[in-house]
Amino acid sequence: MNFLMRAAFVLGGIFLGINLINYFVLGNTADYLPGGQRMGEWKEAKIREACYPALESPERDELLPKLTSNEHRVDWRDLTRAKEITAALNCYLVTHPNAVCERNNRAYIVDYINRYFAKFDEMMNTAKRYGESEMSTVRNLWDSPRNRAINAALILDTSNGRLIKADFGWTVPAAMKPMLDQYKGTTDNCPRA
Repeated sequence: MNFLMRAAFVLGGIFLGINLINYFVLGNTADYLPGGQRMGEWKEAKIREACYPALESPERDELLPKLTSNEHRVDWRDLTRAKEITAALNCYLVTHPNAVCERNNRAYIVDYINRYFAKFDEMMNTAKRYGESEMSTVRNLWDSPRNRAINAALILDTSNGRLIKADFGWTVPAAMKPMLDQYKGTTDNCPRA
């Protein structure tokens, strides 16, 4: 009996370790989104390929996040990632507004929304160490025309039921909780095929 308990413990540890590596190291957070009728397989999302052109040269897009001050502590890698993630999410939600209606795309987009807000939160947490001036710099950086368009699209998608709290499961970004709560119970208005 003791051997069976040890074996179960070892197998459980291996299973947990694999999932932790997949989630935290490899970044496959979409694997842990809730399933169901609304959510498909993120790896099968067609919106990824449709939006590759938006990611080819994000530095040329003047509407993406940019620094307005020379007095900042924003790391160039964070700035580059903010531009990339904004360009991609803008394409998924603004350029292709009905993409979220397809199950596989929805799974991919929901995961990307989580990544978008996680990057903002990460940059704000870093900025907090340097005071209000640096926090203001980061807020201004994330207030580009593309970011505002994303926020408008998120409000539209939650107000018409295309995105609901259940799509996010336990990973609902803090910034989205109020709008998801406000439009709770809204019927999905996606076109039916």
